[in-house]
Amino acid sequence: MNKPYINVEAILEMFQEIAQKGVDQASAVDSLNWLTEYLAREHSTMNTNDWNRLLQIGAVLYRAGDPGDGARGRVDSRHG
Repeated sequence: MNKPYINVEAILEMFQEIAQKGVDQASAVDSLNWLTEYLAREHSTMNTNDWNRLLQIGAVLYRAGDPGDGARGRVDSRHG
């Protein structure tokens, strides 16, 4: 079964909406897991700019989900 293609702009928009609502640790981890699976599946079809933008989002989500980091709960939507 073919999965519908989701472009990077749609992904960035989705994460910007999440950032506007705020994110808790569990949501950050869930979003990071989804993004990791997406990147693993689609990496061969992505250009370098899209890859780098999504990796930046992943880094922000990782920091938001890390209980030892002072940035927990904050997602900076400026990456994009």
